[in-house]
Amino acid sequence: MSGRTVLVTGASSGIGEATARAFGRAGDRVVLVARRAERLQQLAAELPDCLVVPADLTRRDDIARIVEAAMARYGTIDVLVNNAGLGRYDWLERLPEEEIRAQVEVNLVAPILLTRAVLPVMQAQGRGVIINVGSVAGKIATPTMTIYNASKFGLEGFSEALRREVQPQGIHVCLVTPGPVAGTEFSVRRKPTPLRVTGPRWLRTNTGRVAEAIVGLADRPRPRRVLPWPYGAMIALNTLLPSVVDRLVLRVTRRSRGNILRGPRVDPGETGKREKE
Repeated sequence: MSGRTVLVTGASSGIGEATARAFGRAGDRVVLVARRAERLQQLAAELPDCLVVPADLTRRDDIARIVEAAMARYGTIDVLVNNAGLGRYDWLERLPEEEIRAQVEVNLVAPILLTRAVLPVMQAQGRGVIINVGSVAGKIATPTMTIYNASKFGLEGFSEALRREVQPQGIHVCLVTPGPVAGTEFSVRRKPTPLRVTGPRWLRTNTGRVAEAIVGLADRPRPRRVLPWPYGAMIALNTLLPSVVDRLVLRVTRRSRGNILRGPRVDPGETGKREKE
């Protein structure tokens, strides 16, 4: 399909930027949302029809302004892609409170509030597709990712409940669930953390493939798309036999905890972090 109005958050880099380009190639109009206006303007110069809306998704007024700007320009919102995210990895006792709150607000509260703001538009149209960018971290939890896991698990529950809530109104809710993604600022900016469980290269994907999956869901909605596909089996193993996964992760955790206790203390401000898009 083409000619749709697609709203993409976190469009200044990574998955969001690749997704905006993919929808542009498909002939869709794209509303670009992120904090970094200069990056959005650079991307907009390469797209045939788009609208730049610099915004901070943690601000209520900005969320309202995004929807108002999109409707004023195009009169419709056919697809919403909730992509913007924030990650901060460390043992829970070392995470500052402000970082904990920020992850939950950006990864979970912001997509909920933006979806709530867009929903009346789609309900009036009698159609729409909402695509939430989740993570394998929303199905398999690992040490040092407690808050990121919590926010992505929450997005899973939100997506499932909302899908069942609005499907009778002609609105589809989809969840794309990627494993580690190459080519994002998440991977580039992240500093070494006490424990990293990223898996082999064949279990990783890239921004282009995730973007293709998102456009595919907009064309043919379905509840979930897992990338790459082997993670589907790993998610099933974690669900059906959690004790097996517990034993595997416990070995790595004990070794990593021991190294931390023996080594110099790391300042909480120097651990892995992903900036808001």
